[in-house]
Amino acid sequence: MELSRFAADTEIFIDANIFTYFALQNPIYQAACTAFLSRVETGEVRAIASVFSLNEAFYTMLIGKGSELLNSTKIKQIKAKLAADPTFATACYQACLDFSRYVTILRATGLRLVEVDYDLQVKALPLGHKYCLLPTDALHVATCQHYGILHIATTDSHFEQVELLTVWKPAPV
Repeated sequence: MELSRFAADTEIFIDANIFTYFALQNPIYQAACTAFLSRVETGEVRAIASVFSLNEAFYTMLIGKGSELLNSTKIKQIKAKLAADPTFATACYQACLDFSRYVTILRATGLRLVEVDYDLQVKALPLGHKYCLLPTDALHVATCQHYGILHIATTDSHFEQVELLTVWKPAPV
């Protein structure tokens, strides 16, 4: 289902890629992600994210900014530069800090941020096995299940096999 058409009077879980496509100005999905997050910001859409999905987004933003600055997609090179060059690290982390300020705004309007504990991580393991998901995505499913969330905003097609979730994808440009 197309994300711009989400109008349910219920919460929707935001996967990390929605945040990163917005923050890193992805040429294919940024417009749709921006429009969706604007709806969250105005309170038109009630959304939920976990601290785990935000951590995933921050990591992707950090590496993405490093990739942009180094003009390289080599993660080992980016990580080495982050560890060795404080100026480079500052520039990369600035993208995360800027986005964290935006998350604060979202939290004041339509975004509910939830914690993830060990018990929920353990509950995610059978879901990962059942749906052939990596642990992070299985944790997102477990989080949705735990909080009664029936909708997910994502570009990841592997969530489509999870029968308890309706997948809402941003339209590509």
